[in-house]
Amino acid sequence: MSGISIPHDRTTKQQVMGYCLNPDCKPNPHTNDYFSFAVDHDRFACPRCGANKPPFVGVQVLTHWLVQDNKGPIEGEGGLRWKIACDQDRAYLATFSNLEAATKAFEVANCPGCKNRNTGE
Repeated sequence: MSGISIPHDRTTKQQVMGYCLNPDCKPNPHTNDYFSFAVDHDRFACPRCGANKPPFVGVQVLTHWLVQDNKGPIEGEGGLRWKIACDQDRAYLATFSNLEAATKAFEVANCPGCKNRNTGE
């Protein structure tokens, strides 16, 4: 069966987003932007062109926002404690295969749940 698989250990709290790098799918041919779309099932393909294999189609990396918190479940460099803004009980940043990441830089994070929890902490 063809199509891109969603990592089995990816969070289910946020919408999975796919991308297509086919030049015909670009929203604006004069930029480096790519076509992005919501994914709601495994073995998906680009809804515009039908591409269903790398290098054109894939799952976007979900980048969470890390917030410093003395009681946070994640211990970082120097013993500082952190929490992920959208899942404050989660005690890990990412796994080898889930296509998730984490950053202290709010402007780099793309997780909608983390972005919505921007409380100025």
